[in-house]
Amino acid sequence: MKQVKNLTSVIPWLKDGHIILFFAVVKMLLHYFTYENFELHRDAYLYYAQSEHLAWGYVAVPPFVALVGKLATLIFGNTVFALKFFPALAGALNIVIIGLAVKELGGKRIALALAMLAYLLSPTFMHVNALFQPVSFNHLFWLLSCYLILLMIKRNDPKIWIWIALVFGVGFLNKYSIVFFYVAFAISLGISSHWKLYFSRYFLYALAVGLAIISPNLLWQYQHNFPVAMHMEELRETQLVHVNYADFIIDQFLMNMQALFIWLGALIILLFYKKEKQFRLFGWTYLLIIVLLLVGRGKSYYSLGIYPILFVFGAFFTEKYIKKYLPFVAGFFAISMLVSLYISLSFDGIPFTTFEKVQKKEAYRWEDGKYYDVPQDMSDMTGWKEIGETVAHVYSRLGDEKDNCDIFCYHYGQAGAVMFYGKKAGVPQPLSFNGSFVFWAADSLAKDYMIWVHSDLGNTFDPDSLLSARFKEYRLEATIDNRFFRENGTKIYLCKYPNDAYKEYYSRVIGELKRQYE
Repeated sequence: MKQVKNLTSVIPWLKDGHIILFFAVVKMLLHYFTYENFELHRDAYLYYAQSEHLAWGYVAVPPFVALVGKLATLIFGNTVFALKFFPALAGALNIVIIGLAVKELGGKRIALALAMLAYLLSPTFMHVNALFQPVSFNHLFWLLSCYLILLMIKRNDPKIWIWIALVFGVGFLNKYSIVFFYVAFAISLGISSHWKLYFSRYFLYALAVGLAIISPNLLWQYQHNFPVAMHMEELRETQLVHVNYADFIIDQFLMNMQALFIWLGALIILLFYKKEKQFRLFGWTYLLIIVLLLVGRGKSYYSLGIYPILFVFGAFFTEKYIKKYLPFVAGFFAISMLVSLYISLSFDGIPFTTFEKVQKKEAYRWEDGKYYDVPQDMSDMTGWKEIGETVAHVYSRLGDEKDNCDIFCYHYGQAGAVMFYGKKAGVPQPLSFNGSFVFWAADSLAKDYMIWVHSDLGNTFDPDSLLSARFKEYRLEATIDNRFFRENGTKIYLCKYPNDAYKEYYSRVIGELKRQYE
């Protein structure tokens, strides 16, 4: 400890607030210097499209991320940087909250550094904070909830219920999975020594505040026949069916392997050490979240939001109970985190060309249960710019016929990419039968031209046979050639004069899709 005191005397400005700010700035800089390594993720194009159609709800998600997207593009323009800025900022805010939580527990500089390093050097959180998706902000709301709960039980201040309700409400409007956290917390609090907090009038006020915040989205869901339920059913049939219980448990150790000693040690102490009984509800909350996700066949990464608070307790307990050899133990933890980050080759920090040199064949399991040469997220973070810019180029060459042209895309990734990269060219809203694009699609076809974005992913029919049966003329304009792209081989056609049979088919299908949301 003398070494730490001497360091403080040599650098008098090195205070706790400066340390927290330093780590937060480093977090932002890491994302700033790597954000161009990859394009936006496939899902980000959907959320961007939703930001162009603000509403209280969408087929798969609540409205928060769309609002963030609108704010980002208003401030920074229609750029990749704009959509990656706020997820990185959410990560930096997590660093700050981790620091504040350590301080609330009474932790000093070593505990601060360890807890924030555990988050900063996590390959998983580095990746998450590079994604313009609800999950980026979901972790922020989970951690902020944990921090407020810590304040409430440590200070025995039931007034904090109101702040917890505010965070729950906004978090719910970001991602519905925050319900898993609050169900686990509600049970854990009820069986803990802090159960009397439920009998405060502020808890009732909090229930009213939370309900008031989420009610517009619940009303939207009701008015549209609860599309989230339809989405979850589709998710269970296509993705969650491949969830393996053993893989789920193994992933819990692998996702934050860099800080295994810290978070696992914290969990053991929280659950079994009597001197820390007042904080035991956090250990129970963790276990209940794991159980709920296993029962619901949730994906392994759904639990990620609970780990930062374990970083907090793990770092604090390390400083509190390991005193004689603390500098050596803390140094070992820090070095192991750096080594783990290097070994993991977090792909957000390196470009495709570098990753290719060290990749292992068929080492990455995708949502379909099969193994591939690159991570699924990596494959979903390229190719979209080529699609969007190619469609914009074909559209621009139409000249006077541009107003007489529709664009059709198979799914939201294609359609959102066309919107994002085609905005400067004035490309119209693409037609699609997928997701929230159903709400925005025209009820019928009335134009003579159509740019058709075809993908072989999941399609077994020949595009030439399909298009020849629907249009009088069609011509292949481009084929996407990107071997890292999950949808490599995507073809872009310029079609002319859709026949009556196709017009009738389109009207019938889009009508049926829209009616299921009425």
